[in-house]
Amino acid sequence: MGHFKTTWGARFGGVRANFCLRILIMTTGAILVALGIALSKHSCMGTAAISSMPAVFTDVSAAHGAEWMTMGAWTFVFNLLFLLAEIVLLRGEFKPIQVLQLPLFLVLSIAVDAWLWALSFVPADSYPLQAVFLALSIITLALGINLQLAPDLVMCPADAIVQVVSYVSGRPFPKCKVIIDVTLMSVAAAVSFAALGGLHQVREGTIIAALLVGRAVGLWGRVLKPTLAWLIPPSPRTFIAPLIPKDGTRARNASNRMVVEDAEAQAQGAAAH
Repeated sequence: MGHFKTTWGARFGGVRANFCLRILIMTTGAILVALGIALSKHSCMGTAAISSMPAVFTDVSAAHGAEWMTMGAWTFVFNLLFLLAEIVLLRGEFKPIQVLQLPLFLVLSIAVDAWLWALSFVPADSYPLQAVFLALSIITLALGINLQLAPDLVMCPADAIVQVVSYVSGRPFPKCKVIIDVTLMSVAAAVSFAALGGLHQVREGTIIAALLVGRAVGLWGRVLKPTLAWLIPPSPRTFIAPLIPKDGTRARNASNRMVVEDAEAQAQGAAAH
């Protein structure tokens, strides 16, 4: 095994091979996230909070004869809106290279529809079976998130927007995650009641996923850490500039000092005259 790891590290230690490997692992993660989303919808017990809006709008579209607006299509639309929100919130701090989030969530959106089509042949006509699909969705979603983030390239906007809100507001990431999830679930429930006359796609499974997905991500992270340590050799360079600084803090203090110094200089200049 030691020889294999050494050979693997040598093969994928170069810039091009390393980058291609990272893209492959990130894409695999996105496809698994899509499977998790499809499994949660197929369970009929309620989708995860981040997918509740696309799921509800899919049902609304179907009810109004627009079946062509699939779950994957709405997933793309909402991720695009999240990407635009990142640009608005970060303004001049947004790095153009982060537009590469777009092809990632395009793959995710296509994969969601592909998995839903495949799962349409699998029955989910009893509550115990639906619970199994929900459990599988949580496990798969958490695994996919880990593989998607491990290469340290780009994130899907639905995940990235939480980081951006935390960074801009200065609030802790977990608190921002809860606020955004609750907001999405509440809006999805309101749209469901208004357009469909009842509660669709936001059910007990949504609450269960909200409670367990984060823990499952952490558990998979601990399990995968030794494997990912050699599977993804250290990068010889930074391929894509991070969305926000690695420490997640904004240089507010430095900006404030500059404002104070400018004000003092102007006051001294006025006094001199």
